[in-house]
Amino acid sequence: MKPSEITPLTTIKVFELMEEAGVPAGVVNLVLGSGNTVGAELSTHNDVDLVSFTGGIETGKKIMQAASGNVKKIALELGGKNPNVVFADADFDTAIDQAMNAVFFHAGQICSAGTRLIIEEKIHDKFVDTLVERVKNIKLGSGFDEKTQMGPLISAEHLAKVEQYVETGKKEGAKIAVGGKRPQDSALKKGFFFLPTIFTNCTTDMTIVQEEAFGPIITVETFTTEEEAMKLANDSIYGLAGGVWTSDLLKAERCAAAMRMGTVWINDFNVYFPHAPWGGYKQSGIGRELGKLGLEEYTETKHILHNLKPEPINWF
Repeated sequence: MKPSEITPLTTIKVFELMEEAGVPAGVVNLVLGSGNTVGAELSTHNDVDLVSFTGGIETGKKIMQAASGNVKKIALELGGKNPNVVFADADFDTAIDQAMNAVFFHAGQICSAGTRLIIEEKIHDKFVDTLVERVKNIKLGSGFDEKTQMGPLISAEHLAKVEQYVETGKKEGAKIAVGGKRPQDSALKKGFFFLPTIFTNCTTDMTIVQEEAFGPIITVETFTTEEEAMKLANDSIYGLAGGVWTSDLLKAERCAAAMRMGTVWINDFNVYFPHAPWGGYKQSGIGRELGKLGLEEYTETKHILHNLKPEPINWF
């Protein structure tokens, strides 16, 4: 296993716990280093039979190219720009609560974040107004503080990237309903914090709607019909996950079938089960993690035939 060079500590701790638990040496190995050196070596080395990668599209494409040199098997989970579709007949309060959790959990730094909020037009104003007021009260702070609801971004470089996406959104015509900047609280000045942000007046051609910012940003679009909602939901190069909120069971099932994503949650979001496969459609990746399919990614199929009574064929 090779963690990102900017997030190694959790993985190191997991390996320490495995050692304490008695996992034999060599069963699982930890390799630390940068993607450009260590990652590249793993992707091309002849003794590595499979590379399973979770990360960005561009890095995933580089791994595909590198692995093609020796036709190495790959499994890629390359993120998403995930739609969260809310119909007027949804449970309003729960949909509000989960719209926040879908994005601001981990400050949006999660591949399945429901950053594209697609709301039925007739409830748009009430939904956005309520959501904005709730978002204003999110407490930012250190992960070591039990009262913290949202932590910082991973690095100064990533904070600058998120800020650039916000500036691009404003230039392209989206309106900031809340957030859109670093917090002014002096206690947060030393961290890479960014306020939870909601953009309204968004269209599918905007950069902030199409590209994964990997930060605490929600874009809001509206629809009037089920068909329009599905068109908006699928208008992306990504296809990792999505959610649909409605009290109409048949409509929920139709939408789940229509959404071109590896996982669709109905009246829920960001719920995972170890026995359920996880992975994406389109440019969100190749292969699956978790479940039986996830285990099969790490196996090689072999057919062995043993003739217990060999006899001459006598063809020649």
